[in-house]
Amino acid sequence: MASEDPNDNRSQRLPKDMKGLLKFCAQTADTEKKEDVVFQPMDPERKAWLHEALNSMSVSHVEEMRKSISIIQDNDSDADDKIEALESLINWCDSIDFAMDFHKIGGFTIFLLCLEHVEPELRWQCLNLIATLTQNNPYCQAAVLQAGLLPTLLAMLDTDTDPTVRTKALYAISCLTRDSQDALDQFISQDGFSVVMRAMQADVEKLKIKSAFMLSSIFTDNNTCKDILCDMGMIDQLVGHLSEEHSLFHEHVLSAILTVIRNHPRSLRECQKAELNLVTLLEQKLRDLKGIEEFQEEYQYVQELLPLVKCDNSVESDVAR
Repeated sequence: MASEDPNDNRSQRLPKDMKGLLKFCAQTADTEKKEDVVFQPMDPERKAWLHEALNSMSVSHVEEMRKSISIIQDNDSDADDKIEALESLINWCDSIDFAMDFHKIGGFTIFLLCLEHVEPELRWQCLNLIATLTQNNPYCQAAVLQAGLLPTLLAMLDTDTDPTVRTKALYAISCLTRDSQDALDQFISQDGFSVVMRAMQADVEKLKIKSAFMLSSIFTDNNTCKDILCDMGMIDQLVGHLSEEHSLFHEHVLSAILTVIRNHPRSLRECQKAELNLVTLLEQKLRDLKGIEEFQEEYQYVQELLPLVKCDNSVESDVAR
């Protein structure tokens, strides 16, 4: 377990600016309020750590990012050095402004070097970086699309042999498409829904759960995507997962189904098809899950979904409620 000693630079990143330093000081003060503190002279190691923290605020983030980029581009650097450089870039690019600067100084040139690397951690750390860059950042979302990276991300989600790489690829795609209509349009045109649905069939529960969660996010108030789901026959696949051996994944499948049928009568009709036997599945779940605290949220989803699926088609307009 990593040390929590504030003198250990490996377990605690240095503040990059005054805001970061003030946040650190506030957190430290909150902790010390809970204890009966006796003030003493600062020990040399802690003093050295604070000195380094203050000095780090004067470091040029552009120069530091350029150093990391150079390490990754250097054929003589080993995998560990490249991974450390990626972690540094992720830290810097957590700031939206710094993320934009990373693109402007040519940082995107490292992506294919890392995404095609034989070392899995290099691949998934690079995917982490892409996710960090594009999260809530329209500038970097547009830049990643212009760089043509979405097909690579989809391919990694679909076919990479490492489960962590696949999960991080999904994470990067999710950040890229969130609140970006251009990215979502490209995702749809490149058959992204099929890739995500295949990910839900993987033997990796974390990947399956996150895939279902991403679908729920996309389908919220988006009837165009719901129509696409129906056109592709994917309602059948979603319902089919509920017949598999029970797991935490079922909770997220039920959430996705509920999201799809809200304000969308066509999806509801798909769920009501006799051959899917969804009503029987849900009634059995009510019996199986009743009183089990661990599955309370799933039980509530079943309670919400069952009356909607049982309702007559003449009252489909009530789904919105």
